[in-house]
Amino acid sequence: MDIHAFLELLGSTENPLLPSSTAIWLALHLGWALVLGSGVMLLAGRLAERYQWGLGLSLLVWTLLPGPVSPAYWLGLVFQAPSLTSVVLCLGCVLDRFRRRESRACGIAALDPRGLKILLAFGVALGWLLLLDTLACLPVSVYAWGFASAAVAAMLVPASLLWLLRGSLAAGLPWMVLTLFVLSRWPTGNVWDALLDPLLWLLLQLGWLVSVWRRWTAARRERSATRA
Repeated sequence: MDIHAFLELLGSTENPLLPSSTAIWLALHLGWALVLGSGVMLLAGRLAERYQWGLGLSLLVWTLLPGPVSPAYWLGLVFQAPSLTSVVLCLGCVLDRFRRRESRACGIAALDPRGLKILLAFGVALGWLLLLDTLACLPVSVYAWGFASAAVAAMLVPASLLWLLRGSLAAGLPWMVLTLFVLSRWPTGNVWDALLDPLLWLLLQLGWLVSVWRRWTAARRERSATRA
């Protein structure tokens, strides 16, 4: 095989490697089960540890039920399956919470704030790019390219650079997500769905707006103090 044929095969989206129907069902239900179970444990941080685990495991089992009785059924209709990024973040926050029992907050942000800011900016930009693609505002289909092997290789380059420059747990998040995606092809076989989901993108947008508002109010207070 010559280099031209190899590059064509690498960038081709005609024969994507997709997960089986069972794997897609499992990615939907198990993904939402882990996200919701972790979320309720974090929200119930003021309760005793046994109650946190009880609530988290109860919601996890409920979400794994088949059919419309499961929250995953309705969440899947609105937000699709959760991305591997959401699952890893939620599980990471829960593990960090129980590792640092004296603290009520997730300490991942304290590990590398700058690395998380870079990831937040990338997530926001990727979400807008995919939204423009959905609205047919781009000359090429970015989402369809996510089924190609070249898309995974392209994401490994900035992930490696971030890891080399920052060398933190937050900087290693894209590597963990991409490794899980290569091994499982969850949730849909498209690398963009593994990196980002609609709910996570909305939360990233909210976090970005909150950070902008805080910087603006801090700058306004500083100007007021200078004038005084």
